[in-house]
Amino acid sequence: MERPFAYVTRGGIVESVHSGVIAVVSSEGKLLGEYGDSNLVTFARSACKPLQAIPLVESGAMEAFAFEEADLALFCASHSSEAQHTERVERILARIGLDESYLQCGAHIPHSMQTYDRLVQAGKTLSSLYSNCSGKHSGMLAYAKHVGADVATYHHVEHPLQQAILQVVSDLTEVLKDDIVIGVDGCGVPVHALPVQNWARAYAKFADPERFGHGEAMHRISTAMRAYPSLVGGTDRFDTDLMTATHGRILAKGGAEGFMMVVVPKQRVGIALKVRDGNARAIPPIVIHTLDGLGALSPSELESLHKYQKPEVKNTRGEVVGEVVADFELALR
Repeated sequence: MERPFAYVTRGGIVESVHSGVIAVVSSEGKLLGEYGDSNLVTFARSACKPLQAIPLVESGAMEAFAFEEADLALFCASHSSEAQHTERVERILARIGLDESYLQCGAHIPHSMQTYDRLVQAGKTLSSLYSNCSGKHSGMLAYAKHVGADVATYHHVEHPLQQAILQVVSDLTEVLKDDIVIGVDGCGVPVHALPVQNWARAYAKFADPERFGHGEAMHRISTAMRAYPSLVGGTDRFDTDLMTATHGRILAKGGAEGFMMVVVPKQRVGIALKVRDGNARAIPPIVIHTLDGLGALSPSELESLHKYQKPEVKNTRGEVVGEVVADFELALR
């Protein structure tokens, strides 16, 4: 059944309602809380990037190419195509002896409109470099180059890298490979669908990685993302701002179509949530409401994230005409 957990107002009345699913799982694998049916099978989209980076780390490519911790954060990014992102992707590609023509992620308008305005003013054409997934794809190319696999087909499901990623997803979510639904992501690589609570189970392992297989890689990835949150997203991006506000105490990564993962290492929990209609505007207040209910945010952290608690709805004149409000009770076990 559809379970509304956020609403959008305009003119003092509710104009729209968002329903969805939340799962909170301990690092021991216990479902601690849920809202809606956490057995809903769905794609994590870009929230899977920390898992997709694991084969790269375990291959030894980080050491072989002398990549920095900041590069690892970018391998897990859905970045805004700011200079801090695109310039680092270019350096990564140069280090592995390739250029942006090898990126198979395709081109789209950058999330950063300042970047887009500069490109238009300079008369430049959009390229794969400005895809929000170019960091992930540069890491995939690095893996292929390091292990001697084909760099032209790294995005194909039968490629050794994608098969290694599938095994990692299976290992950490505890879902058999044959039971994982495979689709194609917006950037052209395979994407995986499985129950929301299993996604939360995988993320919870990042909260206590030493206890699990792939633990060393998970620890390095989590550390890098929390140390360089601006590389994971960018300016005014919720996952970046959540990690920044908590000084790296919380790990967060959003995905397309209303999916997000959050890890609270101190409490050893992983959280996965899905907005059923795919509208990401509902994610920030839902995440903050969930974390606040779990006692995972301090008063000062809540204050620094104030704009996300009830995000304003503005018209084209910049006038505030409504807000997005989280309204639900998490069923705790």
